[in-house]
Amino acid sequence: MRRDYYAVLGVAATAPPREIRQAYRRLARQYSPDVNFWEATARTLFEEIAEAYRILSDPDARSLYDRFGAQPDALAAGRRGEDVHVAVEIGFADVVHGVTVELAVPRFSPCETCHARGHGDGGACGACAGRGVRRTVDRVEVAIPAGVDSGMQIRVPGQGSAGPFGGPRGNLLVSTRVLEHPFFARKGEGVHCELPVSVWEALRGTRIRVPTPQGEAVLVVPPATQGGQVFRLRGQGVPRPGDDVPGDLFVTVRVELPGGLDARTDELVRELERLMPLTARGDLERFRGGSA
Repeated sequence: MRRDYYAVLGVAATAPPREIRQAYRRLARQYSPDVNFWEATARTLFEEIAEAYRILSDPDARSLYDRFGAQPDALAAGRRGEDVHVAVEIGFADVVHGVTVELAVPRFSPCETCHARGHGDGGACGACAGRGVRRTVDRVEVAIPAGVDSGMQIRVPGQGSAGPFGGPRGNLLVSTRVLEHPFFARKGEGVHCELPVSVWEALRGTRIRVPTPQGEAVLVVPPATQGGQVFRLRGQGVPRPGDDVPGDLFVTVRVELPGGLDARTDELVRELERLMPLTARGDLERFRGGSA
């Protein structure tokens, strides 16, 4: 059975890295095989000291040791690895139907040198510092479902870090960030956009082919449409996560006015004003002077 690594170096479990390094150097000089050539006990102690230092000088190995100890038999009984968190950026178009992405995932994987045992015939495995796992960056395919939004988290079971000494992997947690779209915007469960129409289209009404997340739809703009009016196109948005049915698209009308009037067009506008009189601010009179 392995001795406690802190006891081997003669330091407390709370010892800082500098104290651990100093203790190792002192003991290594004392029990070095070069100094104690004929003493088998000194050689064994030196190997113990070197193994303890390999573990306690590595922050990751020390963290695992503090949590699980140094006994492979105890750790092999299904100790689960840590969850791994990564982030991914996806385009708005990928949100509509979902997308599969390949991510570079930094995680611990089983050590191939010692077959995740953490030791070999000569003591602790030098490749993994006795942990049974090594840091790797692996390519992992992740299916991003349709309808995700920024800040959502996707759980991929069994794709996190491997547990020490043959323990199962934890989970991979993928946080999503959806890139902004120049025309569409997510607000709650709906998708919104702003559609410019001319003042003549707003006055007379028109039919406009509008791009939507689902492709294209025809928006009927009735006569006398006001700027800021919102129209709802059902089933033309994006689905909610886990739901194949698309949500709705909300189209806000923005009425655009012509500029650059000359004498002739100014006269025509005045004639139109006489034919279609409108009191735009009639309600303001009752608020003058602070009255209600």
